[in-house]
Amino acid sequence: MDDAITWPLAHNVIRQRAVNNTFGMVRRRADGTAKPHQGWDFEASVGTPAYAIAAGTVEFVRDRGDYGLQLCIAFSLAGKSCWAFYAHLEKVFVSEGDVVARKDLVCKTGESGNAQGMPVADQHLHFEIRTAAEPRSGLQDRISPLVVFGSCPLNVGVSG
Repeated sequence: MDDAITWPLAHNVIRQRAVNNTFGMVRRRADGTAKPHQGWDFEASVGTPAYAIAAGTVEFVRDRGDYGLQLCIAFSLAGKSCWAFYAHLEKVFVSEGDVVARKDLVCKTGESGNAQGMPVADQHLHFEIRTAAEPRSGLQDRISPLVVFGSCPLNVGVSG
């Protein structure tokens, strides 16, 4: 992992330690065909503090659709523009245009959007690495967080 990058939570582990909560064609439709999951779902009870993974600028804060309350932070990774995207939030402490430092407290996890009313065991932070602030559908304009973090906390949690 790049020294300029850190994890979004104090303790990071994939929700229910299930592969279908990681990145890629890991989910299934009702007919059994594969469908994409665009990021990682980190276990996080409502109100868990979340942090900027890198120094950057807040691209947007909004509340809409399946993602509910969202935060998107523009940052640079190996000289390329990327965006860290946080979804299903309860509260955001920054505003569009704000400059943030790595490890700044930027939001608290929640259960907004399609995460509303989930059992405690399913509460989570949906987190993406994007190559466009407004990505196209599916996996387009997104990269696996594995590329950024160097490992996937599927079975063993990682401290931030």
